[in-house]
Amino acid sequence: MPPGKPESEAPDADDADDLVTADAAEAAAAAAEARAEAARARANELRRKLDAATPAPTDSDVADSDGPEDGAATADEVAAPKRRLRPPSLKAVAATVAVLAIAGLSGGTGYLVWQHRKAESERHHTAEYSAAARQGVVNLMSMDYTKAKESVQRIIDDSTGKFKSNMEDSADDLVKALQDSKMSTKVTVNDAAVESMDADTAVVLVAATSHREGPDAPKEDQQPRVWRVVITLEHDNGQIKVSDVEFV
Repeated sequence: MPPGKPESEAPDADDADDLVTADAAEAAAAAAEARAEAARARANELRRKLDAATPAPTDSDVADSDGPEDGAATADEVAAPKRRLRPPSLKAVAATVAVLAIAGLSGGTGYLVWQHRKAESERHHTAEYSAAARQGVVNLMSMDYTKAKESVQRIIDDSTGKFKSNMEDSADDLVKALQDSKMSTKVTVNDAAVESMDADTAVVLVAATSHREGPDAPKEDQQPRVWRVVITLEHDNGQIKVSDVEFV
């Protein structure tokens, strides 16, 4: 070895190991970076292909996309917690009570109107039957021997059913008896009360007072006599007529 040149020192073993480790780390980092870059490139490429394959949305697509399809829950609906039921407010309760009260008043008013009409109808029928019974008693008991045929025919015209048939069968005998008696009978109806009735028939109680007049009438027969008569009435061709008579 030439004089004056120092001999080169041999490297230390530890320093050599450190150099090898650093080189390996740098190589690994470079490889990882390369792989990441390749992954980003592939992702960008896939994004471009997807954008190219997807058509632009139309107006109808936008309109259809405003809400979820029927039966499909939205993300908000899925994510939203179940809502706790709240008790009704006082205002809602008051409104409900008011509605029920109005409905109840309407129903009550309708019932009262129906009852009023029913009562009016009953009063009307009662008045009709009462008037018919009064007239029936007057026709039956007010007889005039000078108008015997007319008196008997009035009874027949005001009758119906079996009672009318019986009066027609005995009409001639009644006329003769009345003419032979030479007496007239006058009657005054004191009161009449409907005992029962329906749409077509009625039973009426009648209180009446009669007295006889005529040259051959006995004095005792000329005294007023009080009668209580049960008159049964029926509708016949739109008129109320006597169908039965009973003296009590």
